[in-house]
Amino acid sequence: MQVRDLTGQKFGRLTVIARRPAIKGDHVAWRCLCDCGREHVATGNNLVRGKVGSCGCAKAEANRRRCRKAEAA
Repeated sequence: MQVRDLTGQKFGRLTVIARRPAIKGDHVAWRCLCDCGREHVATGNNLVRGKVGSCGCAKAEANRRRCRKAEAA
């Protein structure tokens, strides 16, 4: 099976840095750098399909905004 090279591509806040050893059996993994500065490892399928777009910082930011709105109400 030929693997598409994702190095240098951007998916949401993640920029692919390098390929990693396979995880979860035969899924190709990629080391990514998030815009916030953290590194994150994700499978190529999840990156391409849009199931992952950050290291988790986007979800944390959304939670903080939601909490501020609840406190203001």
